[in-house]
Amino acid sequence: MILQAVGILLRPYRQRLLIGGALFLAGLALGLIYGWYIAPVEWTDAAPVDLRVDYQENYLRLLADATRSGFVRVEESAGWLGQRWNPRDAAREIRRLAAQETDPDRRAAMEQLAAVWEQAPAPPAPARGGIPPFGLVGLAGLILVGIAFFLLRRRAPQAVPRRLTPAPAAAAPTAPMRAPTALERPAPIEAYPAFGEPPLAQRQVTYKLGDDHFDLSFPIELLNGEFLGEFGVGISETIGIGDPAKVTAFEVWLFDKNDIKTVTKVLASEHAYRDTALQARLRQKGDLVLASPGAIVELGTQGLRLQARVVELEYGSGALPPNSFFSRLTLDIAAWRKEGETA
Repeated sequence: MILQAVGILLRPYRQRLLIGGALFLAGLALGLIYGWYIAPVEWTDAAPVDLRVDYQENYLRLLADATRSGFVRVEESAGWLGQRWNPRDAAREIRRLAAQETDPDRRAAMEQLAAVWEQAPAPPAPARGGIPPFGLVGLAGLILVGIAFFLLRRRAPQAVPRRLTPAPAAAAPTAPMRAPTALERPAPIEAYPAFGEPPLAQRQVTYKLGDDHFDLSFPIELLNGEFLGEFGVGISETIGIGDPAKVTAFEVWLFDKNDIKTVTKVLASEHAYRDTALQARLRQKGDLVLASPGAIVELGTQGLRLQARVVELEYGSGALPPNSFFSRLTLDIAAWRKEGETA
């Protein structure tokens, strides 16, 4: 139940999440390519300052022995400390070791090194790593592309909803319902009940057998670009096995940002609508509506309302029960703002 609730809440943002996930994976891949192939980390020998404390002490004693034997000149001994070991810090450490030394010759050599290192200049600060210039240019380019994509998506021309005239009510059919054949496709429904104003958003969508990833969503916005919500339709339930998937029910949903909830209804095939087991499973997702030519799915929230009309319907044939899965379904979906809601 928790996963189902999370899925319903995230459904209006599915497209944005997919785009964000794809961009994240692309950035991760580019980062791995850069880090492993273009500019891989180069490991070098450890500097004296990176050694463990007891190895640092041994290194200083060996350096004192090297100066005492003439292998290293005292004036050049600071260079053996490396670039990141401050000579003054090394001088304090070697004086501490000299106080513990029992060999007078080694102690004298240590004191001599400490005196020289205390007068040595501090090493220059190591250069800090950073993003190379071409990396900054690439990052800036990606940011500009992302901004351009966002602006183009926000300013993409929306289909201008046409003002529809009410159609005369059709008489209820007396013959048993049957799926239209390819030669008897019903004409697209061109009228909605008179709501007093054109819909804020209107789309006609078509599912065809084989479109196993059929899942569409559309924004509901005012003319000034203010986002009010989203609506969409997707596969709710399949039947049978094998490819392509045999869809026996679709979900039509409406999300209202001011109501912070998503309402859903299920458009079921004739078989799913009458099958007890399928009914029980589908009713957990929303109220059932029998898919038939001209059937209407109505949804409402605090500030929005939606109608989805079945414009065209064809069932598939085969080993499965009759009228159990769709081979084609066309819906005309429109959304309005409820009366009394201020613009």
